[in-house]
Amino acid sequence: MKLMLHDLRGRPEGMAVRGRASVDDVARRDCSLVAVEPVDVELRASEVSGMYVVEGTLRTRAAYRCSRCLTEFWEPLETTFKERFVRAPWHDDGVAEDDEPVPLDGDEVDLVPYVEQAVVLALPWRPLCRPQCAGLCPECGANLNKGPCGCSDKATDPRWEKLGELWKGISGSSGGSG
Repeated sequence: MKLMLHDLRGRPEGMAVRGRASVDDVARRDCSLVAVEPVDVELRASEVSGMYVVEGTLRTRAAYRCSRCLTEFWEPLETTFKERFVRAPWHDDGVAEDDEPVPLDGDEVDLVPYVEQAVVLALPWRPLCRPQCAGLCPECGANLNKGPCGCSDKATDPRWEKLGELWKGISGSSGGSG
């Protein structure tokens, strides 16, 4: 998906940029992401004082692996998109470094890497199949969303036994601080 900058010259109203972008690389880089459908791109591009502003909305569907139970599930993904481009060289001391526009050498911009970046930033940090996901049993690995597994709720890790004994001693005594 390319944006030809010369198409923006002499168009104060800007122009619509629509299409679909494949972002298959995104799923290969994120282990909680199983697949991503092509992204529907609806952008508006305009030239403002020598700066090319491209903004709009990105929509797709993504298949995630739940961070608690490892079940795969699909969810819609929608995010805003805003990038600014300028012809190199350009510098403005009044702009924060992370807000600087992207310098360009040619007359065309490949928008796919910027679309990919926006999709990656919109991905959930820890995807959950549902907010109440019970996860997996730490003993047998059963999916607790399907019901109890029958394992004991009691901690069986021997490293915690002494702490358990200490707790029983503390909670069993009359205690008190004075």
